[in-house]
Amino acid sequence: MVDGINGLLDFAKTPAGQGLLAAAFGGLASARSDRGPLNTIGAAGLSGIAGYSAASSNALKQQKADLVQRQAQTIPTLYGKGADGTDTFDWKAAAALGLGPEDIAKYAQLPNSTRSKVARTVEVPGQNGSKQTMQYDEYGRPVGDAIDSYVAPQLVDTGGAKQFAIPTAGQSFAMSMSPGEQAANARGWAGIANQRQQNGIMQDANNINRMAQRTQIVQGADGQSYLVDKGTGQAKPAQIDGGGTVQSGPTAEAAVKNQKNMGKLGDLITQAREILPNATASGLGAKRDEANRFFGRTTPEAQNAAKLSAIGGNMLMMMPRMEGPQSDRDVENYKLMTGKIGDPTIPAAERAAAMDAIQEIASRYASGAQATDPQNSQPAAQPTPVRTGRDASGRKVIQYSDGRIEYGN
Repeated sequence: MVDGINGLLDFAKTPAGQGLLAAAFGGLASARSDRGPLNTIGAAGLSGIAGYSAASSNALKQQKADLVQRQAQTIPTLYGKGADGTDTFDWKAAAALGLGPEDIAKYAQLPNSTRSKVARTVEVPGQNGSKQTMQYDEYGRPVGDAIDSYVAPQLVDTGGAKQFAIPTAGQSFAMSMSPGEQAANARGWAGIANQRQQNGIMQDANNINRMAQRTQIVQGADGQSYLVDKGTGQAKPAQIDGGGTVQSGPTAEAAVKNQKNMGKLGDLITQAREILPNATASGLGAKRDEANRFFGRTTPEAQNAAKLSAIGGNMLMMMPRMEGPQSDRDVENYKLMTGKIGDPTIPAAERAAAMDAIQEIASRYASGAQATDPQNSQPAAQPTPVRTGRDASGRKVIQYSDGRIEYGN
């Protein structure tokens, strides 16, 4: 019963319930005049409904006022700062306060209300030559600092490479040759170098031919070749690279033979040094070998002594041709030393010394040059001027006894 009454009262609070009550009470109030009590009940009901509506309206206004006050107190707390420092607005909390989408958008943009709006932009050069954009408001005042503008990279061909670069004022690039140009340049320089080399060869050949036409080669009594200038009649020894003189005839043949024999002699000396430690090397040993031979016997030492005797004979055949002031004495010494090598009665140390002496004598005559006596040798004579004159340019020319030519100032 109580729930039914409460439900009826809740229905009476709704606009539909109040409308029905107002219609009912209005009907009673407008009944015939002979029905006084009904008229009174209808008038009282209408007055009650009017009072209730006024109270409800006042309560609604108070609720709205309280909501507006609560929104005014809470909205300032909804602003904050983002991670990048920009202003933020908590729109979810604002929606919970009952703000509509338009009001939320207005409150969110409220921090920008004091900022200047950009009315136009102007492109200006930056400090490093880059492109920047400057913003101005409607009154011509700058809005913030200049910002870097986007500039599309451009393909730059520097010859040796291609690269993309952002154009800036005053920018420059080091230019080089492309691979094809480098190859062509290398071929060109190679051609120039080859031509220079050919020119140098031709010039040397011309100089040689010109010198050959005015030079005659003659053989001197000493076996050396001399170059005789047909124009001046002056002669000088023919020389090779390194300072050696050119020899011909028997002297040259002897030099070649001595060089060949020197190689063979070296092999013989090496072979003899290997045999010597195991060969007979005393008078007593020689007598022993002689006694053994009497009975038809032999020993390894006797056999090695026989080998050394044969080697000594071969060394004598390899004796170089010796010429010069001490050649006769060297020939005798050479023969004496080869004899000692094959003598089984001489100690091994003396025979080894004899090999050293043979090698020293042969080395002095290996090139066919004349050996000199250190005790009797005389210093070479200094060259002296044999002819003076002037060339076509007027320079002074001095020719010395050794064929050397010098030019004066």
